[in-house]
Amino acid sequence: MRYATAVLICLLTFATATATTVAATLPGRGSAAAHAAGDEASAAVRALRHQIRVTRGLALRDAFAAALPAPPHGHAERRAATIPELVPILVRWQGRLTHYRAAYARREPTLQGFACIHRYEGPWNAVSDSDPTYYGGLQMDRTFEVDYGDGVLSTHGGRDANAWSAHDQLMVAMRAYRATGYAPWPNTAAACGLL
Repeated sequence: MRYATAVLICLLTFATATATTVAATLPGRGSAAAHAAGDEASAAVRALRHQIRVTRGLALRDAFAAALPAPPHGHAERRAATIPELVPILVRWQGRLTHYRAAYARREPTLQGFACIHRYEGPWNAVSDSDPTYYGGLQMDRTFEVDYGDGVLSTHGGRDANAWSAHDQLMVAMRAYRATGYAPWPNTAAACGLL
């Protein structure tokens, strides 16, 4: 992907430079040729902005699939007006896309394990009638939520896991998994052949 992007950038830069050179050398046609060069530069900028948006979308999708926090993002390409301003933005998102794809590949077996555990534990908005009470699709109690998902708990105004998105629940479960494996889910993990 980096090679294809580099080729695209080189071609767009070459086209813009060629149009500008032609505009400067045509007698009496400077304004029309300059306008054509400007159109080509605008097309190159639009193409790079589109590529940034596509790459950002793929990176965010893969971050969520890997149960990782989404990277901070906005629409920096809207404020960038030139190819030299846009290229670093594209390169940054390509790096993030590569990172999140690799992370998903590493995490996929564990996430499949959690998909099995979830099938036994209940819906993502479940609340148990036991004491202690367990919340969400992976049945987390309040201590678990505080220990592994304090930031998520704060983001949700202190509401328990049953009010969180499936992504947030999986993100917290992955933190617990890094510390203790599937041990917090002894029965369902055993039923899934994970212990």
